[in-house]
Amino acid sequence: MKRALTAKQETFSQAVAEGKTLSDAYRHAYDCENMKDASVWTEASKLMDHPQVVQRVHSIQKAQEERSLHDHARLKRLVLEQLHTEAMTAPSDSARIRALELLGKSIAMFTDRVEQEDTQRSAGEIESELMAKLAELSRKTG
Repeated sequence: MKRALTAKQETFSQAVAEGKTLSDAYRHAYDCENMKDASVWTEASKLMDHPQVVQRVHSIQKAQEERSLHDHARLKRLVLEQLHTEAMTAPSDSARIRALELLGKSIAMFTDRVEQEDTQRSAGEIESELMAKLAELSRKTG
């Protein structure tokens, strides 16, 4: 049967997930007044080897990442909705056109594409082409 983390282990896990160093997270969660820095580091490292602590840190980080992605998507949706509203209701033609332009850019409607032809030529083909050009130059100057 799995035991739940202690309050101190949970505090440590939260601090690590927030980006604190292991030693700082350990100091935040435990009383380290009479401990040397090396001892704090050793104990923090041991605690990070605890499978349930590692699992908790990862679950906190995953939840933070999902919230961040959700917030990003919500902000993007808001901006696009506001641009759409502006494109339909702006008092000036230039404001409506600018809003439509930004909407178009958001879906990569106006990206410039440069197409390059990838031609592989053999050394013999290049040599023949150079010889033809040299012959043409010698006729023009001769």
